[in-house]
Amino acid sequence: MLLASAGAYLAYQNTLPTTLATNFKNGQKDVPTDGRVLLTFSRQVSLAAVQAAFSISPTPEGSLGEISGQTQYAWSPTKPLSELTTYTVSMKPIYDVGHHRIQGSSWTFTTIIVPHVISIVGPAGTLTDGMEVDPGAALKLNFNDAMEPTTIKVTVGTQVADLKWAADDRSATFSTAGIPSGPLQIQLAAGGRDQTGHLVPGAFTLKSGSYYHDREHTTALRYPALIQIPNDEFARDQNGLQAADIIFEYLAEGGITRLTAIFQNAPDLIGPMRSARFISLKLGRHYKGLLFQSGESQATRNRAAQDPTPQFFDTIGYQFRAAAPRYAPDNLMIRGPSVKAAQDNYFSWIPAFTIGKTRPVLTGGSAASSVNIDEHYSVYTYDPAIGTYQKSEEGHAYNDASLNQRLHLEMLINLHTRESLLDVGDGHGAHIHDYDMDGGGRIDVYYKGLHYGGTWGSNDSHGPLVFTLDGGQVLTLPPGLVWIDVTR
Repeated sequence: MLLASAGAYLAYQNTLPTTLATNFKNGQKDVPTDGRVLLTFSRQVSLAAVQAAFSISPTPEGSLGEISGQTQYAWSPTKPLSELTTYTVSMKPIYDVGHHRIQGSSWTFTTIIVPHVISIVGPAGTLTDGMEVDPGAALKLNFNDAMEPTTIKVTVGTQVADLKWAADDRSATFSTAGIPSGPLQIQLAAGGRDQTGHLVPGAFTLKSGSYYHDREHTTALRYPALIQIPNDEFARDQNGLQAADIIFEYLAEGGITRLTAIFQNAPDLIGPMRSARFISLKLGRHYKGLLFQSGESQATRNRAAQDPTPQFFDTIGYQFRAAAPRYAPDNLMIRGPSVKAAQDNYFSWIPAFTIGKTRPVLTGGSAASSVNIDEHYSVYTYDPAIGTYQKSEEGHAYNDASLNQRLHLEMLINLHTRESLLDVGDGHGAHIHDYDMDGGGRIDVYYKGLHYGGTWGSNDSHGPLVFTLDGGQVLTLPPGLVWIDVTR
C-alpha cells in the first residue's frame, strides 16, 4: 500500500509543470545598477535552452551562466546598467531536460539612480584633478539627476559656494571670486539628495588651483631665448614681458637698469631690444639659450670671446624698427616667429633645453604685501585678488604694451650678489656694472604675499641657478613670470 501511494505521488508530481522564479518582483524599483538576474527552475534545464530563451531589453552588455546543478542561472551585466531605466526580462517557452514544458513569461524592473556629480566645467572645458583656473573664474557643477537644491552644500576652499541653480535643477554655477590664489579644493558634501529622495552616497572632491595665466598667443621654442630689453623711461612700456618665464633686472650704467628676459615661448611681439652686458653673457651661459641683442660694446665683445655665449645681433629680415611712438634707439623689435626662425636657421646646433617650472608648496613666511627694491627705484605691491605682484618703478606702473594691462609677477626674488663697477666704458661714457653670477649669496623670495629668506648658488657654470630656502627646501620656480632683481 505504501509503495503504491508513493508511486502515485511521484506520478502526480511528474504531471506538474516546471516553474521559474526570479530574484525580483515584477515591477520592482530601485534595483542596483550592478545587480544580476537570477533564474531558479524547479527542475533541471540545460544552459543552451536557457540561453536561447532568455532576453533583456533595452539590451545591455552581459553574460548568462550556470550557478547550481542546472536549476539556477544568473545573468550578470559586464558594466553597470543605465540608471533610472526600466528593463524587461523575457523567457520564451522551453522544455526542461525531462521534457516538461516551462511556460514563457516576462518581468520588468527599474534601476535605481545614484545622484552624483558628472563634471565641473570651467571657461576652458571640463576640469580634472590638477587642472587650474583663473582667479574669479565661473564654474558649472553638473549632476546626473534633478537635485533638491536646499540639500546640496559645496565648499570652495574654506568658503561655502553660492550656487545658482538652472531651471531643471541638474546644474548649478558658482564663482571663485574672493578665493585666495593657490591650491584650491572643491568639495560636495555627502548627504544631499535628488528630487525623488535618493541620497548622494559620498563626498565628491576636485583638487584644482586658482592662479593667474597668461593666455596670449606664443610660439614654442626648442631652447630659451634671452632678449636684452632697455628699461629707461623712453622704452617703457615694453612689449612681451608678461610671456617671459624669468626676467633679470640689474643696473647697467648711469643708474639705469636693463632687463634680460628669458622666454621658452615667444609672444607675438617683443621689445624694444638693446645691447648686452657682462651679466647677460653669464645668464646666457647659465640658461643654455641664445642671447638676442642689438649689438655690444668692444668691452662686452672682448668678454664674450673669453667664454663664448651664442648671440644673435640685429639682422635684416628678423628684427625691425618700429614706428612712432617708439623712437631710436628704443625701437628695435622682434616677432615671436622670427625668434624661432633665428634659432632654427642660425643656431640649430644648440641642444634642446627646458627651464623647469613647478609651483612650490611653501610653509611659514612673513607677510609682505609691499616690497621696496631701492637700488632699482622699484616698489612691488601684492594683489590678493589675482595672487600676483605688480611693479612700479620711479612712480611708473608697469604694463605689457601688447596686452595693455598691468604686469602680473607670479614670484619676486631679490638676488644679492657681489657687484663691481668696472673702469671700462660702455661706449657712451658710462662705466659698466658687473655681477658675480657663479658664486652664491642671499635671496629674498616673495610669493603669494609672503616673504621667505634663503640662498642662491651656482652648482654648474652652464646650468640654471639653484635657490634654497633657509629651512633647506629647494625652491622651484612657478609657471608664469618670475622677476629677479639683481642687487648688492
